[in-house]
Amino acid sequence: MFQDTIKSLRNKDNKTISKCISLVENKEKNYLELLSSIYPYTGNAYRIGITGPPGAGKSSLTDKMLELMIAKKLSVAVIAIDPSSPFNGGAILGDRIRFLNNFMDNDIFFRSMSTRGSQGGLSSSSKLVSDIFDACGYDVIIFETIGVGQIEIDIIEAADTVVVTLVPESGDDIQMMKSGLMEIADLYAINKSDRQGADKLYSSLNKVLQLNEQSDWNPQIVKTVATTGLGVDELYSSIMNHKTFIDKKNIRVKKGDERYVKTIESLISSELM
Repeated sequence: MFQDTIKSLRNKDNKTISKCISLVENKEKNYLELLSSIYPYTGNAYRIGITGPPGAGKSSLTDKMLELMIAKKLSVAVIAIDPSSPFNGGAILGDRIRFLNNFMDNDIFFRSMSTRGSQGGLSSSSKLVSDIFDACGYDVIIFETIGVGQIEIDIIEAADTVVVTLVPESGDDIQMMKSGLMEIADLYAINKSDRQGADKLYSSLNKVLQLNEQSDWNPQIVKTVATTGLGVDELYSSIMNHKTFIDKKNIRVKKGDERYVKTIESLISSELM
């Protein structure tokens, strides 16, 4: 039924990709059949989540990461989430204005999506949309969440590697220790690190991580300045180190299986509701 569509997706046809995303996002007729048809082609893209509080520079950092990935001949799909109004349901979708330099590159596909009432930092259909990009053959999928607080942690289910972006004003030690957001990170980026207080935040965060050391992977802390590109190379290297780690431990495959199970559970629950 979807043979021609799948062929166009595999060729990264922009118009077909856009139509399929809209089909899934709006939950139109046959969208589940489409997802089932493309599922055998998924599981290859590396999924990176960029999250953190409002104003931390997530979009600017993502833009610099894109430039680096383009230079390394990688194809990248970006899913940028904007909050929708609780009153009229609309969303500005303003993140795209920070990505003007990369819009014309054929190996980049940028999609803005509104939360549509979801409270977890992502939209309800963003994980499904990422499967479309995966089936297209994109090397990397980047989720850029809305500015999240302490407990909005949907990103951990969607991404293989989670980067929590902080700024020197991100809060005191106690707030840091009790924050659910702080417990999901594989990497920390202290952005705007040219500001006063960056060294103090680095030291405080380092102490917290030493206290919470539990697994084989110890989250790394990287200082960045997104506006100049300072530290972006180091951040990319740290992300690739984490990719190597989870591939070696077979964690990425397990995450993919868990993601599939939770997606099915979510679809059944919403249907029953």
